[in-house]
Amino acid sequence: MKKFLIVGNGGRESVFAKCLMRDAAVYAIMSHENPTIIECVENTGGAYLIGNPNNPKEVLDFAKICTIDYVFVNSDQPLANGVVDVLLENNIKAIGGTKKATQIEWDKIYSISLMQKICPEYTPFYKVISNEEELKNGLEEFKSKSIEVVIKPQGLTGGKGVKVMPIHLKNYQECYEYGKELLDQKSDEKVLLVEKLKGIEFTIMGLTDGKNISLMPATYDYPYRLENDEGPGTGGMGCFTVGDKKLPFLTDEDWRSCEIIMQRVIDEMGASGIKFNGVLNGGFFKTENGIQFMEFNSRFGDPESLNVLTVLKTSFSELLISLYEGKLSNTEITYVNKASVVKYLVAKEYPFASPDVITFEIDTKAIEDEGLGVIFASCVKDSNNKYNTLKSSRVLALIALGENTDEASIKINKAIEKYFKGKLEYRKDIGSRESLEKLKV
Repeated sequence: MKKFLIVGNGGRESVFAKCLMRDAAVYAIMSHENPTIIECVENTGGAYLIGNPNNPKEVLDFAKICTIDYVFVNSDQPLANGVVDVLLENNIKAIGGTKKATQIEWDKIYSISLMQKICPEYTPFYKVISNEEELKNGLEEFKSKSIEVVIKPQGLTGGKGVKVMPIHLKNYQECYEYGKELLDQKSDEKVLLVEKLKGIEFTIMGLTDGKNISLMPATYDYPYRLENDEGPGTGGMGCFTVGDKKLPFLTDEDWRSCEIIMQRVIDEMGASGIKFNGVLNGGFFKTENGIQFMEFNSRFGDPESLNVLTVLKTSFSELLISLYEGKLSNTEITYVNKASVVKYLVAKEYPFASPDVITFEIDTKAIEDEGLGVIFASCVKDSNNKYNTLKSSRVLALIALGENTDEASIKINKAIEKYFKGKLEYRKDIGSRESLEKLKV
């Protein structure tokens, strides 16, 4: 079996481990003992290191010690820190974007400027802000056009730095105050003002070998903490896919627009001498006027990856190798024709840190016997079915398949009621029929 090293320890890395363990030996470098990853490592005869997955040297040293065949780097910070660059420089086979390639994620101004160059018809109105005077003038222009604002820091924020008018910022004055706060925090970074798009937000992740790109099933994410899309923004409380690769509100023309955008990005990067193998993650809006670009990530999303990899039928290890070797066009990629729903359980305080460790119980075997999946993220095992949270981030996720999202959603709710004990919360409405009925442009 090939040896695959996973870099990171969240729910996303847990599902990588579960997929890889089918036909590969799993190795991992993590900052905490993720129970799912450890189980996959032990079941395949691999090894793991509790260290710093964001440190290129630590990852390199561990890969050398374990004589790893392939390293899969997917978390935002290791990618931004150039972990892939260091591995490749030392002749280690690494799948994931180089620091230059992943600028499309860690520099929002670079990504929207790239879009304006290659796909202006899909790019919303925006302004790049360097100082307080530009902030005032930029907001005045938005106000004069009666355009509501989304304010984005230039760099990485873990999905929690973006604020939307009027959900988080009630008026242009509050937009000014938040923009000024961002400028004051990091004098070397700019701020992005973007038109607030009206429509339905969704994600499509594309697998790429640097030349070709294959779109995975589209996903719909629930970013807000509370039911009915209320409360603060989070890294994502859950997500769904349907049996068709398209979501119910997408047309064939919409899908083709997304294909055009993502292929143009790969083509432009290639023409610029930037090699990118891994995942191009596109965030889009379906509007009255068709598809509009929102953002790019250079990795699998979380929770979106939990959905698409659960329905993936093709060998994940073989797929990753095809990305590295530039042979994606020769690889048949197939998916289970089922809807999938993912729901994260979190502490009451999430997306903010919790003051105390929370101990909870979950019968993973009983849940898996009913055909559902359990994915651990920000927690460690205590004993038997007991686990302890790490006082931050999302704790664990449940995954279910069904003939439709409502069926899968109900399966998860019932499993949590039967097999979970503890003071964690989740959104019951993710994937529900009522939730889907609200998705109208």
